[in-house]
Amino acid sequence: MRFFISSNIKSNPPLYITVVIFLLSSVVYWVTTWIVYNAKYGLTYDRMFRYFFTDPLYPERIPLSQLLEDMHVNFFLFIMFLIVLASIFIHKCMKDSLKYTLILLSFVSGLVEFLSSLAVYYVSPAFIYLKIFSFLSFQVSTGTMMLLALKLYLTREKEEPPERSLLYAIVFIFTSTVSLFVVLNFFLFVTKIGLTPDQVARYYLGDPAIFMRPKSLEGILEVLTPHTVAMALYLFALIHFAFFTNLRNRVAWSVVTLVSALVDNTSGLMIKYVGAHFAYIKLGSFFLLQLAMIYLSVAIIVSLLRHRAKAIVLL
Repeated sequence: MRFFISSNIKSNPPLYITVVIFLLSSVVYWVTTWIVYNAKYGLTYDRMFRYFFTDPLYPERIPLSQLLEDMHVNFFLFIMFLIVLASIFIHKCMKDSLKYTLILLSFVSGLVEFLSSLAVYYVSPAFIYLKIFSFLSFQVSTGTMMLLALKLYLTREKEEPPERSLLYAIVFIFTSTVSLFVVLNFFLFVTKIGLTPDQVARYYLGDPAIFMRPKSLEGILEVLTPHTVAMALYLFALIHFAFFTNLRNRVAWSVVTLVSALVDNTSGLMIKYVGAHFAYIKLGSFFLLQLAMIYLSVAIIVSLLRHRAKAIVLL
């Protein structure tokens, strides 16, 4: 993440190549997002209604666990894509007010698109229009940032050192969403697995009394593999920002966060192949991880609001 604190990306060939490859990859991601979103949800009221309620004549909501899982994945992609793109885009030589506008528009529209799923599910199908509009707004604003950043790094246009306030805004946007992510994780965990050791063990080991099959090794690994990488990236960003503050015991909290994430991700295998008592470890590591994420995010936000973040050194 050196581009967060670098003032001259073009003069650093390895960093420059990395940024250009990311931007070109972002174009592919941005284009395919339209295709995937339309295939899964649809870009019309009727298509999206079928996703949430399956049939207009006999409406029945999709399972809450499926909705929360889709939101979980989309939230991660939304926030990680936005903070990396924004951190590159702020080197563009243009008015800071325009940079703020595009970044905030992307963040707000992405957040509204994310939260509107719950509004559709619990309040009214009319929020489908809001979900579609916010998705289109997010695509337009991030697409604009992406094209402007490509123009900057594929032409002879000069880049400028980003204002510290812009950097702080990006960090604030990311850390302010951590609590929301934790809440989503909690409800997904409760809905899908449960909150007691017996429920956790039953999720992995199955229960013939209720015709619940045990999880297969393939099924566990299909969840474990992407979660290990995704959580590592997400927590790396969070811990990375924590080291720009004067937070005490940063190393200790970083270790607690990463270790609890690793244990949480792998304890399912332990439950299945070692013993049901590992359900206690699964629950403990999960709650410890959520606590550590909230603590780090709050500490970063407090440091930013008090203007006590360490000075960002131009490398």
